[in-house]
Amino acid sequence: MAKQSDANVDKMDRDIFRKAPPAPRKSVSFFLLLAVFFLVLWWSFQGAKIRPGELVQGIPQIFVTLGRMLPPDFSKVTDAKSYFFPENISFTALLLPLPVSDEQARIKQRWWDNTFPQTIFGATIETVQMALAGTFSALLVAFPLGFLAARNTAPHPAVYHAVRIVLNFLRTIPDLALGLLFVAAVGLGAFAGTLALFIHTATVLGKLLSESVENIDEGVVEALRATGASYTQILAFAVLPQVLPDLISFTLYRLETNIRAASVLGLIGAGGIGYLMNTSFRTFQYREAAAIVLVLIVLVMVVDYASYRLRRLVV
Repeated sequence: MAKQSDANVDKMDRDIFRKAPPAPRKSVSFFLLLAVFFLVLWWSFQGAKIRPGELVQGIPQIFVTLGRMLPPDFSKVTDAKSYFFPENISFTALLLPLPVSDEQARIKQRWWDNTFPQTIFGATIETVQMALAGTFSALLVAFPLGFLAARNTAPHPAVYHAVRIVLNFLRTIPDLALGLLFVAAVGLGAFAGTLALFIHTATVLGKLLSESVENIDEGVVEALRATGASYTQILAFAVLPQVLPDLISFTLYRLETNIRAASVLGLIGAGGIGYLMNTSFRTFQYREAAAIVLVLIVLVMVVDYASYRLRRLVV
């Protein structure tokens, strides 16, 4: 009985293979494209100077550098002397909005504006402030641009193409280039970095939102349009509810990336913790640099977890 059952299964397998369509034949163009792909890949590795042997030889130097960074020196974070608290004003009056004399008010303002941002803790807070201000200012601009740059919601094809061209042009400018431009315009500090984050984030969010708008269910839009709804009502009640989860997700993701971008902008003097990190490496203060790197890693992880919880809450 078992042998007969096995024979029936084998017969069914043969029938299935016989009725199955033949495997597609590889044309000459397929093999040409494959050859071109590997040729371009080889060319890319040559241009990138990929030399595994040099990497293997340099691995010991990596461990030497890591050894210089251990243990991390957190004294600039924990030592009160590194914050250069002014002597003419109490610690409580310095930190809290208490009434003080005019002279103490000037001292307090100088400390908050100039001294505190030069500390590791102050630079970390400044990095978060830059990311928050740049991201949510960009959201205010990207929100209307996303609808104007979408083919199905733009009021006119000319508007659609014009907004698309502007977004594509500005988005190609790197953060560092924008930071250098704004440093030349407004000087060193967090304002220049925030402006660079604002411009780049606004163009990226506008692009992402426009693509999300173009992928909505048009049936909802047509149903609402059939009732005689205006353009604004269609956007508010048919388009926005469909793209709102994507918009929130995109914004939180850009907030995470802007934390990292703000730290990089500090390398050119545009505020943030990157300036202190660059200074520590250039002066061979490796243990202090390691502490700054660890602070930045913890900051990114905290922001990542907070954005994850917020995304779960609102999306």
